Amino acid sequence: MNLIKQIYLGLFLSALVSCSTGYHNDGHMVVYKSWNEGNGGREDTLNADAATFKILRFEDYGKDDKVAFYKSEIIAGADAATFEAIGEYYARDKNSGYYGKDRVNQSDGRTFTIINPYYSRDRKDIYFETDPLNTVNPKGFKFVYGEGESDCWTTDGKYYYYNRFKVPSEEYANLTIYQNSGGLSKDRHWVYYQGHKLNYDFSGNKIVDTIDAASFIATGFLECRDKYGCFNVVHGRVKCENAP
Repeated sequence: MNLIKQIYLGLFLSALVSCSTGYHNDGHMVVYKSWNEGNGGREDTLNADAATFKILRFEDYGKDDKVAFYKSEIIAGADAATFEAIGEYYARDKNSGYYGKDRVNQSDGRTFTIINPYYSRDRKDIYFETDPLNTVNPKGFKFVYGEGESDCWTTDGKYYYYNRFKVPSEEYANLTIYQNSGGLSKDRHWVYYQGHKLNYDFSGNKIVDTIDAASFIATGFLECRDKYGCFNVVHGRVKCENAP
C-alpha cells in the first residue's frame, strides 16, 4: 500500500471511530461509547434519564435534569441545573469548578474560568488541575517557563510555583529556577525540589544532611550536583558519571 493510500485509510478510520464514540441516546437509554487501540471499543450504560439528557458544548460532558456526567462517570455533587461545560476538560456549576469528573478543590463556580489545559482561576485563587496553589497575590499570577506544558513554572510576585507546588522560599528575589529539571530551584541558603527542601523527601524524612546551595546546579531532569558530588532527587547521593 503506498503512502497516499495509507494516509486516506488512516483518515477514514479516524473519522469512523470519532463518529461512533461519545454519547448515544435512543430515547430510552443513554450509553457512552469509547475506543482505544489497546482494548478496542467499549459501551457503558449511564444511569441517566434519556428524556432529559443532553450533550453539552464540549461533548465529553453531558447531563440530565438531575445528574451531570463526564464521559461515562457521574460527577459527584454537581448541580445539574447550573452545570455547564466550559472547556474540553473543564466545567462549572453554581458551587464549584470541575476538572474532568473531579471537583476543583476550594474553587468558586460562579467566577471559575480556564487559563489553559492545566490551569484555571476564580476570584480568589489559581488552580493546577484540581489543586489550589494558595497564591498570596492571585492578581499578580503569571507564567515564567513552560506555559501550556506539563512542566511549568509560575509566580504571583511573592512566591514561585512548580505545577501544583509552592516553593517554600522566603527569598523571592534570590530564587534561581532550573528549567526542565523536574522542579529544582535554590535560594542563597537552601535547595528545593518542587514544594520542599531537597534534603527531605515528600514524607518529610531527611535523605541527606548537607546540600551546598552556593555550588549547586541542576545537570538534567531530576539530576544535580554541588561541591560534595552528584545527587538524584529520588536516590540521594550518587556516583558522578565519568568520575574516577
